[in-house]
Amino acid sequence: MQVSLSLPEKVPPHLSATISRRTLLPDAISGPATHGGFIPSIEGLRALAVLVVLLFHLDIPGFSAGYLGVDLFFVISGFIITRNILFDLHGDRFSLKGFYVRRFRRLFPALLVTVLLTLLVAVLVLPPMELAKTARSSIFALFSLANINFWWESGYFDAVASSKPLLHMWSLSVEEQFYLFWPVLLLILATSRRRLMITCVFLVLSLSASLVLRNDMPSGIFYLLPFRVHQLMAGALVAMLTLRLTATSINVSTLLASIGFILVTVFMAGRFSPAVGAGVVTALGFLLLLGRESSLAQVLYTNRPMQWIGARSYALYLVHWPIIVLFKYGTDFELDMPARLLLLVLSTGAAILLHELVEKPFRKKGEDTTRAQKMAVPATASLLLVTVLVAGTLWQFDGLPSRIDVRIQKIVESVDAEENLRKGVIRFGRCNLHKMHQFSDYDAETCATIDPQRKNVLILGDSMAADTYMMLSQTYPDIHFSQATAGACPAILHITHDAGQYSACQALNRYRFSELVGLNADLVVLASIWNDKRIPHLKETVDYLQSRGKKVLVIGPRAVFPGSVPLLASRQSSFDTINARLSDLVDMKAALLGRMREAMPNVQIVDIAAMQCTPHCDVIEGDRLLYFDTQHFTPLGAKRVGEQFRQMLDLPTLLSR
Repeated sequence: MQVSLSLPEKVPPHLSATISRRTLLPDAISGPATHGGFIPSIEGLRALAVLVVLLFHLDIPGFSAGYLGVDLFFVISGFIITRNILFDLHGDRFSLKGFYVRRFRRLFPALLVTVLLTLLVAVLVLPPMELAKTARSSIFALFSLANINFWWESGYFDAVASSKPLLHMWSLSVEEQFYLFWPVLLLILATSRRRLMITCVFLVLSLSASLVLRNDMPSGIFYLLPFRVHQLMAGALVAMLTLRLTATSINVSTLLASIGFILVTVFMAGRFSPAVGAGVVTALGFLLLLGRESSLAQVLYTNRPMQWIGARSYALYLVHWPIIVLFKYGTDFELDMPARLLLLVLSTGAAILLHELVEKPFRKKGEDTTRAQKMAVPATASLLLVTVLVAGTLWQFDGLPSRIDVRIQKIVESVDAEENLRKGVIRFGRCNLHKMHQFSDYDAETCATIDPQRKNVLILGDSMAADTYMMLSQTYPDIHFSQATAGACPAILHITHDAGQYSACQALNRYRFSELVGLNADLVVLASIWNDKRIPHLKETVDYLQSRGKKVLVIGPRAVFPGSVPLLASRQSSFDTINARLSDLVDMKAALLGRMREAMPNVQIVDIAAMQCTPHCDVIEGDRLLYFDTQHFTPLGAKRVGEQFRQMLDLPTLLSR
C-alpha cells in the first residue's frame, strides 16, 4: 500500500486562514501547537453525528436509526482526546490537572445551564412522579453517572424514552468516565508501542463482549462504558497512526464510510440489535477519521453549513432532547410535522444562545483574558451547587405533589403496586419470562399441563399474551389455560431480529413450537404486539399450527395510547374528565387489523381494541388504573376487557366445535 505525507491539493477558501500546514501533517511529527491544531473536517463530522440524532429524535421519516449518531460521537471523542493528549505529551507539556480543568470548562457550564433550565421548566410541565425522577437523574448526570442511573432504571416496563428529559445525558457520562482512566493510562504506557497495543486490546475485547452478550444484557451493553470502549478506541487508534493513505485511497474510504453511515441510520433500525449497529459505526467512524483530510472530506465536511452546525453540535445535543420531551408533555405525546419543524427551530435557537452565552465565554483558549474566562471555574462551581440544591429539593419532596389533584396523584402513585399485582397474576418468572430470566426458570409442570376434566387452551406470545392469560383466566374459571409467554418474544415460528433477541426467549420459542403444540389443547391462542413486518411470520405460524391439526385464535392489535396512561392522566386538570380526554387520544389500530384479516381470511382474529373501547376507552375505574403504561392491562383492566370478551365472543362454543 502506498503512503503519502502530501497536502490536499485544494483547501476551501473560507478555511485557508484556519488551516496551517502543521494541522495537515501526521500528529507524531507535527510542530508545536495548542492540542494538535484545529481540523475542520472533524467539526463537520460532529455536525453529521448531531444531525442524524436530532432527526431521529424528531421522528423525521427516514432516520429510524439516527441514534447511531451518538456512536459516531464516541469515535470522534476518542480521536480528539487521544490526539490532544499525545500532542501535549510529545511536547512535554501535558498535565492531568490542566486536562481536567479544560474538560470541566468545556463541558460543565453548558451542561449545568441545560440541567437547571430543564428542572425549572419541568416544575411547570411534568407531573410529580416524573419531576422527581428527572431531578434524581439530573444529580446522576452532574456527577457523570447518568448512564448508570438509566441502566438501573431500564426494563421492559420502564417509562418510555419520550418521558425522560435528561435521558440523553447517559452518553456524556460515558465520555466523562472515559476521561478518568484514559489520560492516566496513556501516561503510564510511556511508549507508542505499548499505547498502540493496549488500544487494540481494548478495542477487540470491548467489541467482542458487546456482540457476544448483546442478547443477554442489551441494556448494559447500551449504557455502560466497557461496552462502548471499542468506539472510543477506534478513534484513539487513528490518533496514534503516523502515516496517511494516499489521497485516492482516502477519498474512496471517505466516500464509502459517508454513504455507509447514512445507510445504516436509515435502514438498520429493527433489523439488528443496537450492539451490531454500534460495531458497524465503529468501523465507519474509523474510516471517516482516516480520511479526515482527504479532498472529499474537505468538500463534504468543511463547507460553511457543516462547520456552523459542528461548532454548535455540543449545545444542540444538550438542548434538543429536553425541549422535545417537555414539548411532548404539553401535546399528549403526539407530534405532527409542523410541531416537529417548530421543535427544530426552537432547538437550534436554544443551541445558538447556549453556545454564544455560555460555551464560548467560558471555554479555555490559552491564557484567561476576559472576565468570563477568569470567572469560569468559580462560576461553574457555584452553578453546580445551585443546580444540585434545586434537584435535591425536588427529589426529596417527591416532585411537589401538591401541584395536582390529590385523587390524580393517588392514581399515579399506584403504578408500582398495580405492576406488582400484575406480575403475580401472570406468574412472572415462572410462566412469563423476561430478559433477566433463564429458560430453566420456566415451570412447565405449573404453566403447560393438560387438565383432562376441562377444556384446555394454550396461550403463546409476548407480554400481550401474558395480558391475554390474565384476562381469560379471570373471565373463564371453568376453562384450563396453559401459558408460555415471554416479554418481547412474539408468537411466531421464527423469531426475527427485531424482537426476542435473548436466550430465554429463543429457547422458550423452540420449546413452544416443538413440545407444547403437541399437547392435546382444544385451542391455541396467539397474542403479541403486531406490526406489518410480522404479518407474514404470523401467517406462517398459523399455517404450521393448522397443519398439525390445531385450532387457532389470534388476538388482534391492541388499542394504544400515545403515552403512558398514568402520565397522561397526571396532566389532566380535572379528575372527572380523565376517561373522556384520554379516550380521544387512543389509536385503535384498525388499519393494521384490516391488513391482518386480509392476509389471513380463514383465521379468526379478535378485535381486542373494540373490546377495550365500548365505545369509550376508559383508563380508570374509581381510584384504580386499567392500564399502567401505553397498552398493558392492570389486573382490573384485564378483568373489564375480559367481560367484554365474553359478550362479544362465545369461547366455550368455539372450543366445542
